[in-house]
Amino acid sequence: MADDETAPEQGELAITRTGDKLRLAREAAGLSLADVAARTRITQRHLEAIEKSDFSELPGRTYVTGFARAYARAIDLPEAEVGASIRRELEEDQYGARPAYEAYEPTDPARLPTARLTWTLVIVALLLVSAYGVWRFLSVEPDEALIAAQNQAAEESEAPATTAAPVAAPAKAGTPIAANAPVVLTGVSEVWIGFDDAQGKTENWRTLDPGETYEVPAAYIEQFTLRTSIPQALKVTVGGRDVGPIGPADTLVKGISLKPADLVARGGGSAGTSAPASTAAPKTGR
Repeated sequence: MADDETAPEQGELAITRTGDKLRLAREAAGLSLADVAARTRITQRHLEAIEKSDFSELPGRTYVTGFARAYARAIDLPEAEVGASIRRELEEDQYGARPAYEAYEPTDPARLPTARLTWTLVIVALLLVSAYGVWRFLSVEPDEALIAAQNQAAEESEAPATTAAPVAAPAKAGTPIAANAPVVLTGVSEVWIGFDDAQGKTENWRTLDPGETYEVPAAYIEQFTLRTSIPQALKVTVGGRDVGPIGPADTLVKGISLKPADLVARGGGSAGTSAPASTAAPKTGR
């Protein structure tokens, strides 16, 4: 008779711990520890420690409470009640006497970002930065970059006294040039040319490829002057006649008048050269 009376008491004691209640509820729901681990993203080792009320196996007091609440939610038990029961058991076991190393109160462990998600966000951020860099590089106009580089190199190599270039002899008598004679610029090699206004500001520019010709518009002749950083790469003809070099090689020249008479006067003796000789000039040395 005594045995019959003690059996229920032992059964009641067996389920007085919160871990036992969680285990029994899990088994009643037909779930395994692996099922609960998949739902909560908590390792089976920690879930098993909670069921055994072996809290020393868990990393810290706040983790015990958080894991137990997540466990309860996974098997449809009131998580607030389970959390309160766990805290009481921790106090009874004097678990709080252990040094607490956790630096913050974690939220639901199931909601913490995984390592895979973190690395994915890092990779996406790097891709966005790389794409922005490529966009910035491609958004720069190639011609503008070329102009900036050539202008900078030309300004650095410009002689202190640009006006020291050889003074052109006047045009020979008997070879007058018409005021409206066409002025044609031809690229001997790739060369950048610019047209400056009265204040010296380059308003119009272009690059001539080898052999490419450009007839200067009449409006440009009256309003602008010529500049280039590679004089030897540019052939200037007025009315079909080569006026010769317009400045020292590899030196920035600017303020070159585009008026036919001024170009012929600048070229001096070159204005009297025959047409066959002038047409052969672009081919020499290139």
